[in-house]
Amino acid sequence: RSTRETTPVHLIRVSDIVSTPSSTTKRTFSIGAHRSPEQASRPVIQSTKEFDEFFAKHEAAQQKAFMEKYNFDPVTEMPLPGRYEWEKLTP
Repeated sequence: RSTRETTPVHLIRVSDIVSTPSSTTKRTFSIGAHRSPEQASRPVIQSTKEFDEFFAKHEAAQQKAFMEKYNFDPVTEMPLPGRYEWEKLTP
């Protein structure tokens, strides 16, 4: 076998403990080198506003496609002029 298996650099957490076995000049990067240990272990939490903004665009596009296909407005629950004729049913 001509190649050696190595740990991918992005999986090395502490570069002081794990060194590159084949070379002393090769730089190793770790996740901890760019962020503090507190930041590395803390998950990124999106705010409710960011979630709402993200999904609002997709929801509007989905509603528009539904309205064009079925000529019905699901928000106001009113039929729109078009190819289908809607009748209200009472339970």
